[in-house]
Amino acid sequence: MKKKTLALGTLLFSTLGLFSFHQNNVNFQKAYADSSFINGVEGHIQLRPRWENVYVEGNGKKTANALTLRTAAILKLKSLFGTKGFNALIEAVNVGAILDNYAPQKPDYELVADPPNTRFSQFALTYTKDKTTFIAGRVYVIIDDHRFIGNVAWRQMFQSFGVLGVSSKAIKNFSILLAGIYERKGIVDSLNADWRLNKMPIVLDVNYSAHKSLRLKAFAYMITDVHDTFGIKASGKVKLGDAKISYLGEYAIQNDPYALDNRPNNRNIDTKYYRLSIGTGSKGFFGKLMYTHFGGKDPDEDAGFSTPLATLHKFDGWADVLLPGAANGFDYGMNELSLYLGYKKPDFGKFMLVYLIFKSDQEPTDPNVSKDIGKELDVLYTKKLTKHLSFLAKAAFYRADDGYYTGGNLKGKTDVNKYWLQLNYTY
Repeated sequence: MKKKTLALGTLLFSTLGLFSFHQNNVNFQKAYADSSFINGVEGHIQLRPRWENVYVEGNGKKTANALTLRTAAILKLKSLFGTKGFNALIEAVNVGAILDNYAPQKPDYELVADPPNTRFSQFALTYTKDKTTFIAGRVYVIIDDHRFIGNVAWRQMFQSFGVLGVSSKAIKNFSILLAGIYERKGIVDSLNADWRLNKMPIVLDVNYSAHKSLRLKAFAYMITDVHDTFGIKASGKVKLGDAKISYLGEYAIQNDPYALDNRPNNRNIDTKYYRLSIGTGSKGFFGKLMYTHFGGKDPDEDAGFSTPLATLHKFDGWADVLLPGAANGFDYGMNELSLYLGYKKPDFGKFMLVYLIFKSDQEPTDPNVSKDIGKELDVLYTKKLTKHLSFLAKAAFYRADDGYYTGGNLKGKTDVNKYWLQLNYTY
């Protein structure tokens, strides 16, 4: 298996190799609305080797050691058939396992969610005219900071979606995205999903730049079979002397899904979410304090608030202990307080510490489980070594209290340590 995946990676690299892949790649509201007017072919590659170590106390499994390689090649074809603004996008990705002492490769080891895989992660046509872009095909979809919908760019195989949609900045100070999703390609194949065209998940995202320091947003994410989410958000930055103050306030409600396709029965959901944050930065130093609330479920309901299409690794601790709750809902809700502190300069790189405290919102009915879920310390250092090469070192230390319930199952009861070393080469 190891030789096979490495051979696929070599084939992919040699076939499409003189191309570079940019990690921020295809944001609907940025890249597509600003498609290049240059005719011809543009290509890129990315090589991203990463070592990941996972230890879970008392789990009965061996510590995972994974050395994986992401090889990605992207082609952008401009002005198809001589039509300005009519473009195509193709991206092929191979994930290979050089050292595969991890599940799912070996079930007696801890999990690393980077199994060997090869996929056309993007394959789409776009047409842009007068700051409006129409799109059909499979792409990465990134909305704001990935809290609700993202491409999960941390994992070696990114998440992508089959989309029929339109994004526009034709009205001054407004941007809008309206899209139907006909397929999901997850970070692992078990997360893949398909929907009929008349029952597609619907994404509506409207932004208004009310002032240079205030951006307002309204959104509706209606995920077939899962739930409907409706919300509002305000965010911005204010300069005070040498410091910049950033702020964010977000509120959403979640209800039963508007349509069913792959599930036999509807789900009963009625819950809410909110997030507040304030941050500052000056002379390279930065800090942020954030509070996040996930609503729980009543006894007659099926799930608490969840964000299954988000880049979940970015939030709620890098150890991913709370990831099942964020993806499927916390039975008793979850309140999270997180503090970010760091320093960033081009010559130094970026160093950051994150400390998180997790508590259930409601008192669990289990008398052996309190509201105290656990705490986590995350550490990050990243540095751009050359124009094309960057380095990352990262660690996460989760310390359990009583854990939390999701779907009737108790999670987060054991300590977890994770370590990563990564190089990222793009050209």
